[in-house]
Amino acid sequence: LEQISRMPFATYSRVSGKVGLIKLDDGKGNAFGHQMLREAYEALAVAEKDLLECKGALVIAGTEKVLSSGFDLSVMHNGPEASARLVNEGAAFIERLVLFPRPVVVAATGHAVALGAFVLLTGDYRIGATLVAGKPLKVGLNETANGMNMPDFFAEGARAVLAPQYLRESVALGLIFDAPRAHAVGFLDEVIEPEKVLETAVAKAAELASWCKHPAFKHNKRLVHGPLAARVAKGRAEQGEEPLKWLHPPAKL
Repeated sequence: LEQISRMPFATYSRVSGKVGLIKLDDGKGNAFGHQMLREAYEALAVAEKDLLECKGALVIAGTEKVLSSGFDLSVMHNGPEASARLVNEGAAFIERLVLFPRPVVVAATGHAVALGAFVLLTGDYRIGATLVAGKPLKVGLNETANGMNMPDFFAEGARAVLAPQYLRESVALGLIFDAPRAHAVGFLDEVIEPEKVLETAVAKAAELASWCKHPAFKHNKRLVHGPLAARVAKGRAEQGEEPLKWLHPPAKL
């Protein structure tokens, strides 16, 4: 069983008038294990209530080194049942994120790999650093290199967002891209200097909070993301997993 740390891995706070921040930080690679996924899901629920009340927008950021390195491989390698459970939890988190009713800006201050890269695919606006600790930013769905079958419903996210001519490189080959290439492929909307990523993300979120009127934004976003969220939900059901006790409140189309 995964040891649960006393230190929170995912936290939510209001950082300006109408901008909230979910910060991912486990002190290591921000891998999505059970604790990270549960806390990130709970943070989304809190953020949704808060930002609907103020008609705000959300920023999701990791550390200066990593947004997320993806699923916790130490859990994934514990056998099919452990792997299925973790994927189910990851899908629940993604389902809620895809349906978030206010604008979401994802700030890749650090590397975004596997499920971390998928978080970028869910954002309404994605900003990435040119460099991480002096080296090129790494973004990509590297399941192929890790010898893992990508869940069908995750691949749908890539199909919906990435430039179609790069799907082979991104999903089948599972290549890792630097920031300029990730921008061309469709993982990022903007690439800037590392020290400016978070402040730019907060400014963009404030801009989108004002621009995106409620409930029109929620309705129009559902037109775009609804099919993907439905496919993720269907994929969770296809796994035959028991309902996750901590999914409260549940994501709804």
